[in-house]
Amino acid sequence: MSEKESQPAPEPVDAGAKEKAAEIESEEPWQPQLWSKLIILLVLVGYGIALVIANSSKVKISFLFLSVKISLIWMILLCLVLGLISGVLISQMHRHRKLEQARLELQAERNK
Repeated sequence: MSEKESQPAPEPVDAGAKEKAAEIESEEPWQPQLWSKLIILLVLVGYGIALVIANSSKVKISFLFLSVKISLIWMILLCLVLGLISGVLISQMHRHRKLEQARLELQAERNK
């Protein structure tokens, strides 16, 4: 037997498969959504670095009985964290109060 006879015959290719392959090849490699996210990330990182550099000076914080000298950026971050925590706690308190109020109103309607 010769080499040509021992090789299997190529399978017929579906016309739809050819069209799909052509579509995949013709798709743009440009991904605007990826690049826009990358640019936004770089801008935010740059802004964060500029914020730290601009607020690296030491400030004196006076409490009732003591005073502390810290970098201004740490004070800003501390205020940010305290604000986030207090906002979450207040929203949870408000949610529980609304649920309790709705439960009491439902119970009052049932008692009528």
